Amino acid sequence: MEITLTGTIHEGTYTARGTYEGVVFPYSVHVPACAQGRDDCALLVTHDGLNRADAWAMEQLAETGEAPPCITVGVVSGTLPLDGGTPRGMRMLNYDMFTRDYPDFVADELLPYLTETYDLHISPSPDLHMTSGGSSGGISAWNMAWYRTDVFRRVYMSSPSFLSMGNGREIPALIRKVETKPIRVWTEFSEHEPDDYFGSSYCAADDAERALRFAGYDMASAYYPGEGHCSRNGNPENALERMRFLWKNWDTEPVAVKKLSPRMEKLISLEHPWEETDDFPQKTDAVTPAGKYTVERGTIRFTADDGSSRVVGDAPVWNVPLAVSPDMTRLYMGKSGGVIAMTIRPDGGLAGRFVHAALHMETDFYVSGAFDLCASSDDRLYAATEAGIQCIRSFGLIDAIVPLPDGLVPREIEFDTVDGMTYLYARAGNRIFRRRWMQGGRVTDTPAELRNMSYYD
Repeated sequence: MEITLTGTIHEGTYTARGTYEGVVFPYSVHVPACAQGRDDCALLVTHDGLNRADAWAMEQLAETGEAPPCITVGVVSGTLPLDGGTPRGMRMLNYDMFTRDYPDFVADELLPYLTETYDLHISPSPDLHMTSGGSSGGISAWNMAWYRTDVFRRVYMSSPSFLSMGNGREIPALIRKVETKPIRVWTEFSEHEPDDYFGSSYCAADDAERALRFAGYDMASAYYPGEGHCSRNGNPENALERMRFLWKNWDTEPVAVKKLSPRMEKLISLEHPWEETDDFPQKTDAVTPAGKYTVERGTIRFTADDGSSRVVGDAPVWNVPLAVSPDMTRLYMGKSGGVIAMTIRPDGGLAGRFVHAALHMETDFYVSGAFDLCASSDDRLYAATEAGIQCIRSFGLIDAIVPLPDGLVPREIEFDTVDGMTYLYARAGNRIFRRRWMQGGRVTDTPAELRNMSYYD
């Protein structure tokens, strides 16, 4: 069917100033008739330009009250013009790169410019902001909500390219492991998806759909046999169907996390989110009954209780975190991209040197390892990283990642008990947070209780 939009469509280009300095982004802004003269319009950001089917569907649902009046912004990935050279397309960098650069650009630079230029009256509520896209635009739509949940909380993605282009293959794994975010999502893919050197789009989309269900996201999905890549992305009837789901009860029901993954529920609960506090507990140093371990100038030093001190191993850099297992048999040490485990000898010496865990890292990481390590009484290890607090089971598998509020990076972590309740504390700069923890806790001086613990707890 032919799609006719009411109202006004503005078109132009924007030259970026910050992270993408000099990159030129074409855009379209659709202000439908129902949104003109209002002060609290919803916002839809579509990729690869204005998705007329999505914009039309929002107009139809606004007439019935099933969705709010909505301004649609269509963004085309940027081009970098070069004097005397060939202009460089930035689609992969803008859309496929799994970082917060593009979400931050849209939220903090492009949208404020468009709002001022065209006098747009958009509600500040993230519940009324949505992103959509297909293929690379699909992964970008997800990234925008993932990194900027404070701005976007509804997502439509068609055949999303969670592939080995900009580390997108990591996303389904992180969806399963990272604490579920307040995002409502519709995802779809078809039978005849591309299969290329960077991966299978069919497998990637299927993996993402399963990951979203595992993690408890508020979501719906569709599969189209016999069809191809992004086959329904521009279909107006399908746009009505997905928008009805994405905006259901929009005026009475905020987008919220309804449940966590089975693994996450073992550690935290929705009833006890992070809370800010003033005090951080005393750190449990890498101490055993025989003495203490420290890192000094690229070496591991053991200082015995009698005051004697000696070097017992090498450290990868001058300053890396250490922790001791609760049964006092293993010394954990941070390294680039992971954690090393060594066996503690009765005299304080170290034997063996194994990779204990491979940490998840941000695509554009500044620090590739852990800022801090903390062992818990149930033989788990916790690593403070740029990606959040990574929860490592006794045999080295990371089964959960718990981020701090506002995307803050934890630099120091420790357990403590308050009024009989176990809390995990995290320091991020000059701010301190704590959260009720469902298992484990501060390591005590009675490790014998743990010697018969199952290896797979």
